[in-house]
Formats: sequence, C-alpha cells, structure tokens
Amino acid sequence: MTSQIFGWCGKILDVDLTHSKITHRNTMDYTDLFLGGRGIATRIYWEEVQPEVSAFDPENRLIFMTGPLGATGAQGASRFEVVGKSPMLLPEGFCYGNLGGFFGPYLKRAGYDGIVVSGKAEKAVYLWIQDEKVEILDVGALWGKGVYEVSGMLKTLHGQNTRLVTMGVAGENLCRSSNLMTDNEGSATGGFGAVMGSKNLKAIAVLGTGNPQVAKPEELKSLSQKIIALNKRSPMPAPFPPDQVTRSGKASCYQCGIDCTMRNTFRTASGREMVRKCQAMFVYAPWSMRTPGEPAETALDATGICNDLSICTMEMANIIAWLAACHKSGVLTSQQIGVDMTTLGTRAFFENLARMIAHRQGFGDILAEGLLRAGEKLGTEAKDHFSNEVSGVGAGASYSAREYMMNGLLYAFEPRQPIAMLHEISRLIGQWVNHQGNPAASPVSSDVFRAAAKTFWAHEKAWDLNTPEGKAMAATRIIDRTIVKDSLGLCDSSWPLMVSGNTPDHSGDSTLESQLFSAVTGIETGEDELLQYGERIFNLERAILLREGRKAKADDVPAEFNFTDPVQTVFMNPKVIVPGPGNEVLSRKGMVLDRKDFEAMRAEFYSLRGWDPETGIQKPEILERLNLGDIL
Repeated sequence: MTSQIFGWCGKILDVDLTHSKITHRNTMDYTDLFLGGRGIATRIYWEEVQPEVSAFDPENRLIFMTGPLGATGAQGASRFEVVGKSPMLLPEGFCYGNLGGFFGPYLKRAGYDGIVVSGKAEKAVYLWIQDEKVEILDVGALWGKGVYEVSGMLKTLHGQNTRLVTMGVAGENLCRSSNLMTDNEGSATGGFGAVMGSKNLKAIAVLGTGNPQVAKPEELKSLSQKIIALNKRSPMPAPFPPDQVTRSGKASCYQCGIDCTMRNTFRTASGREMVRKCQAMFVYAPWSMRTPGEPAETALDATGICNDLSICTMEMANIIAWLAACHKSGVLTSQQIGVDMTTLGTRAFFENLARMIAHRQGFGDILAEGLLRAGEKLGTEAKDHFSNEVSGVGAGASYSAREYMMNGLLYAFEPRQPIAMLHEISRLIGQWVNHQGNPAASPVSSDVFRAAAKTFWAHEKAWDLNTPEGKAMAATRIIDRTIVKDSLGLCDSSWPLMVSGNTPDHSGDSTLESQLFSAVTGIETGEDELLQYGERIFNLERAILLREGRKAKADDVPAEFNFTDPVQTVFMNPKVIVPGPGNEVLSRKGMVLDRKDFEAMRAEFYSLRGWDPETGIQKPEILERLNLGDIL
C-alpha cells in the first residue's frame, strides 16, 4: 500500500514532443535529496542534458518544477522554477529562472509537481492540462500572437480560470533574450522563451481543480497567520511622477496575503490600470532621458511591450543604454541602427526597436542574438561602450561586490546574476538606509542590522561591509538558503523574514521556512537540515558548470570592473553608505573590491564548502557526505 504523500503531488509529466508522447515519472524518486523546484529540476538536467547539447537542440530540456509548499496555503509559495540550457549565455550553458503568479499552483492542483519537455514538435503545438487529461494540441491561430492575446484566446477556449506559461513573437523567432511569461505578468529571463520556440511549443495551459494534501493543516494555518502579521508593512512609494501614475492596489499571487512591495497595480493619468513589478518598471523611463512632453505612462507601456513580445527587460534596458552610447560617440548612426536616435525617450522609439528585435528585422537581427554576441560581431569599438551591467543573464553591476563585499562570492559561483541572493543583502541595507534618513520609515537601526546579520549570516563580523571577515560564511548561508527557497517555491519578495516591524526587537525568524516545510509535509526538519538541501543542490550545480567547461578557481571571480571601477552610487543607496561601529555611518563611495580580500574570502569559502582550498575542486568525501557520490 502506498503511503500518503503530503505537499508533493507525486508525479512529474514527461512530454516528448518529437514522438508526441506523454508519460510521467515519480516525484518521490527525487525529493529525499533534492526537495523540489530548483533542486529536482537541476538533478534532471544533470541526468539528461549532456554538455555537447546546444540550447536549441531537441535534446535540450525545458524543465518546469514546483515546490512542495505550492497550492497548500503556505504564504508566499506561488513560485515555480524553469531550468535548461540557456541560449542567452555566452557560451550557452546551464541556467535557471523563477516565475510567480498562478501557473505553478494550478499545475499542482492538476496533480503534477512539474513538467519535463524534450524533443521538437513537427508543427507548432501547445500543451493542454486539465487534471488527469493531458493533450498536445495544434497551435492554430495562437502562433504569431503576443502573450496578452494568447492568454485571452486560451482563456476563451478553456475557461477563464485557465493559467498558462507562454512566449511571444521573440520566442518564436529564437531571439536569445526571449523570456517566458505567465498570465499574471510573471517572467523569467535566461532565453527560455526561445528554447520553447525552438521546440515549436507555443504555450502550456493548465486548469487544475484538486489540491495537494497537507500533513498538519491547523499548524500550517497558524503559521500562515503569523507570517502575514510579521510581514505587515507600508507600501513603497510609486516609482513614477505622482501626478501621472499612482499605485491603485496589490496584484497578489495565488493564495498569498503577504504585503508585497514588488507586484502592484498602477493607474495612469489617462485612467488605464496595469500590473507592473520589480525591475521591469524601469526598463524605459522617459523622465530620466529628459524627453519633454513624454508621459510617465510610456514607462508602463514599455514594460507591456517587452512582456507581450517576450523580450527580457534587463537585456532591453542594456541594449538602449549601449545604443545611446554608441550613437553619441559616432560608432553607430541612426541609419545603421534603423531607428531615429533623436527620438530616444519616446514610446515610438521603444516600440519600433523592440519590434525590430522580436521580428529580427534589419539591425534587430543582430540584437536578437543578444548583446554579448552583438558585441562579438561588431567588434572592439562597439564593445568598448558596454556598461558594467552587460553580463549575459541579468544586470552585472546591480549590488556589485564593490559596495557589498560578499556579493563577489555570489556572482563568482552562479551562471547568471543571482538576484535573489543579492536581495538578501540589498534589502536589509535598503531598510537601514531608510532608517538613517527617517527612523519612522524603517525599524532597521544599526543594532537591528547587526542582529539580523548575525542570525542569518552566521558570523559575528558578517555585518561589517568594510572587512572580508565573515563574508565567506555569509555567502554560504545566503546561497544555501536561496536555493532552498527556490526549491520550496517561496517568493523572493517575502523570504527570508530577516526583520519585522511587528516584533518587540524587530527581529525576524530564520526558522520559518523549516517550520512551514514540516507542517506541510509532516517531515520534521530543522533549519540546518533544510539548509543542507541547499548545500547539496549547490554542489550539484557546481558539478554541472564544471562539466560544461567552467574552470575551477580561474572562473570563480566576479567581473573585472569590481576590482578597477570605483563605485559611485547604488540603487536604494545613492550615497553608498554602510553601518560602522555603534551608530557610525561609513561610505564605500569611490571604493573597489580589493583583489587580495576577495582571494582570501574565496579561499575561506572553498574550505567551508569542503573543497580543495588550492584548486576549488570538490573533494570526493564531500560529495559522498551529501549523497552525490554518483556524480564523481
């Protein structure tokens, strides 16, 4: 007799598009070691995607995986992970993305923990999942349509509660920076929209009506109420001119009651409402470009244009900055680019450029290969105008190692910008910065900052951002906790709860994730035990990167500008201030990352990981301890 499964559904769909074959595998073959989400997806990638496979080969996998907390009522647990070989990286390689909204929970409600897509359909198709019924259907009129129209058409066809993940015209045309989109403005960078397009798969639509079982529903309910209360906070000011755009409400994800600062509904002066979130809101800000008469609504529209075409907003922002610099210096003319550069800052400019890229028209065909490859094609003079932000997948200078030293280790070991890891530091700093300007605006005084750093980064000196001491330990904790978060399906906007405005001492709670996991699955697990999943998955990811050509130690470094280009300002911290002893406020403005300090942090990081301190190679005994002996 099969024992009751709590949290997980127990099944992962296998969809072979080449042979139009649908089967499933047992989730529980993976959970003991790899948990869910990013962990299970990474393990499947290790088993099934060989180093010689290219991103657009049918043999590449597009792996969608939820976590055990999704659709259970656990707060902030609507996320799902996508893993595959990324066409956006140079060279192509293993990468991951993370999306929210409703698709992941509805996939679980249909009875599946994930989907592994392989092969290539002979003609364009979409996947339709309705509980136990799974079909590969002809794409019909969906091909050639944008994300918003596809969403509307699928909801008309299958019901308004249908949820989906899809890509727009950029994905169909294999633009390397094409992202995946959900029907709730969720997006994942990494070029996975192009991978979906390469498989002739337009969308995956799901309508699930069941629910995964929970081991301790009353305990989960109590925890969820506590988490909502601890997270109560005032909304951040809208990042737009207040006379033109105002925040009109939250745009919550599935079963989430947490006060979210990253996903909001905005109303424009013309009366339009639209959901916008995170970095995508800043892809194109006409007021910062000093474009007279251009409304702030253009910024909101620019995000929608990218999302509808499925173009990565981070890449698009970098492209525009690069084109502006090249045009100003005379390296590229408006005629060469195919867009009148004197109209930069207008809606028409942005829309024309985005459509050129998505349809691979003219100069847009070069840009559709990705900014890094465009630089290779156009030569040194053009590449000289790249900003520090140009880094493959994600923005390279965001929260760099120059201002927050441990970030050098986070960048050094990940295949893409590790934004969720970087947020653990930048958000705590941001709250401290707000407190310095107005103590009533944030509870994070210097004492609260130091206490949170000690608890979550596990070292007495982790708080001091002017010394390398304790930063290796901080990096190990941040990496392991983020990987666990991505494997459970928890949202980066709410987790971890490092501080709270609703506790007497403003402390957060580093054990909440393990408490949630225990309540949902019935598997009693402490914080350290949960973090060991992260350590294991990180070591598996390390093995994949080495197998695909990464050089241990030689490639374990952040971008060179961290050592040579003094920091001048940082998002959420324009004066680059950091806590000093007592209530002293120090500044890192004009500073770089010291190379010897970084090398010392890296050597300590190797030792903490149990890797060879001289070479950075994983020792067999460490892999055996983590039950990864089969990857030796």
